[in-house]
Amino acid sequence: MSTSIIVGDYEISIIDDHAGTTRKPHQVYPDVPDAAWDPYRSFALDETGSWNAQWRGHLIRRTDGTGPKILIDAGMGFGPHEHTGRNGELLDNLAAAGLAPGDIDIVVTTHCHGDHIGWNISDGKPTFPNAAYRIAKNDWDFYTQPENENEMFDINVLPLEAAGNLDLVDDVVELAPGISTYPTHGHTPGHQCVLVESGGETAVVTGDLFHNVAQVTEQTWCPTFDWNTDKSTASRKGLLQRAQAENWIVCSGHLPSGKSMGKVVDEGGKSVWLAV
Repeated sequence: MSTSIIVGDYEISIIDDHAGTTRKPHQVYPDVPDAAWDPYRSFALDETGSWNAQWRGHLIRRTDGTGPKILIDAGMGFGPHEHTGRNGELLDNLAAAGLAPGDIDIVVTTHCHGDHIGWNISDGKPTFPNAAYRIAKNDWDFYTQPENENEMFDINVLPLEAAGNLDLVDDVVELAPGISTYPTHGHTPGHQCVLVESGGETAVVTGDLFHNVAQVTEQTWCPTFDWNTDKSTASRKGLLQRAQAENWIVCSGHLPSGKSMGKVVDEGGKSVWLAV
């Protein structure tokens, strides 16, 4: 399966960071009965019946080498991470794609959860020193309220303001010709995807719009991480239904490596995931 795709004039590449945590389905989806997983166990869970997350970012750049280099999400950070004892690999994998941190022009944060902002800051300074960090204003407003204080946010987002790298965005913002933010609120107050439209093709980088392939079919299933399940469900259904109707390529935030890029297709009247 693909680790990168071409969409018109752009290449979208997976930049994995680290293997995420492993949980049982009821820990992530407490409102979903165990038996409801039966049609999905063979491909949505591992051999132990567990859900495994993958932490990753995505790199978008023009195939001709011009234009901005855009990183979508910044993984969990350096580490070492408690569940593996190893460090994150995002910068190593970025280097394998031929880029140093200083080459990144824009960092888009789909939302301000820890596993998407971890490499924003290194030693108190922006890891990507030349980049404008595009963060949703709704997330900034929420996590800067004392009652919503979050250590990962304080360490990996707040310093961007003093460094002059912070660029708060609201609604749809063009990042480059054919590339724009796509608001999908609900997982967090400001959750946003990134839409790439070029050469008659469309792709979308979804952040945490969905966490498990079963949600492509069961679009009302919500993980415990969702801030507002009514809004997250509406956002999930709206984007996945549009992606299916318009034949978009979907680049997911947490599906297993090798199967994380795909399309939403009809199978017997149900929406299902087809990895590409």
